[in-house]
Amino acid sequence: MRHRLLTLTALAALTVAGCASPAGPAAAPDAPAPEPATAAPEVPGLVVHASAYDVAETSTRVQEALAAAGMVTAVVDHAANAASVGEQLRPTTLVIGGAPMAGSPVMGAAQTAGIDLPQKYLTWQAADGTVYLGHNSADYIGARAGIVPDSPALDALRMGSGGIAAAASGSEEPVSTGDATVDGEGYLVEQTADTTVAEAISRYQEAFVAAGLTPVATVDHTAGAAGVDIALRPTQVTLVGNPKVGTTLIQANQTMGIDLPVRYLAWQDETGTVHVGHPDIRVLAQRHGLSGVEDVLAMVENATAMFTATAAGG
Repeated sequence: MRHRLLTLTALAALTVAGCASPAGPAAAPDAPAPEPATAAPEVPGLVVHASAYDVAETSTRVQEALAAAGMVTAVVDHAANAASVGEQLRPTTLVIGGAPMAGSPVMGAAQTAGIDLPQKYLTWQAADGTVYLGHNSADYIGARAGIVPDSPALDALRMGSGGIAAAASGSEEPVSTGDATVDGEGYLVEQTADTTVAEAISRYQEAFVAAGLTPVATVDHTAGAAGVDIALRPTQVTLVGNPKVGTTLIQANQTMGIDLPVRYLAWQDETGTVHVGHPDIRVLAQRHGLSGVEDVLAMVENATAMFTATAAGG
């Protein structure tokens, strides 16, 4: 789906890049991945493989691997979104999806990990022509939610993500493992809500529609967990994007495409209290080393806070 272009106002800035696209042609036979012509990108928590295929082929292979293991939630063609607003961006595609059997234990250890699940796989063509496939490491997702790296809750996500990335890229070993110390300090901007998780997500979506935007995807993590006989308190995530704003941020660094569209989480804690929240855009900008986009970041910061306040009932 295409999102209607809004001007760069606070309402437009809250969401970045997102449109779904169908799966591509069948995958080609495996081939050895080339060595990058220049140094591989180093982003905290981003595991990167060099791919033996172009962006379209690699993304298709990700979708096929995900469909075999779990499900594809959404495909976001960031380059097509850029073109839709008269901008240019090298091929850059995000595939979102995974298996509840891998993600549910992570959220069982810390519900706020649901903000980064289902898993995301970003494929992009760098300036030197190298095609990369990156995904957030299980350790990174855990650290943002306060889960220690040696927690067995991360094991299935770690193994599954690595296997999908290797199969899709044709490269067993990553060229960058994203090793860096990160934590959850300031990552999730949250508020207490005066309603249920389902209603909070509905409020988010109504606010998106009022701004002329259509959600890219909404995932009921609790329903997914129940499908594999895992108990999880009410937890849902919704994603929404705006091509104009998203393109500006991804042009500053293509790896930013893994953190767009913006995600919004609603969850009920052990006391029955419902919370809503979204990642701090400035924390994400720092992760990817963005510069020269301060005005856009300020607008995104204000708009995302407004959406979450609306979902909370403020």
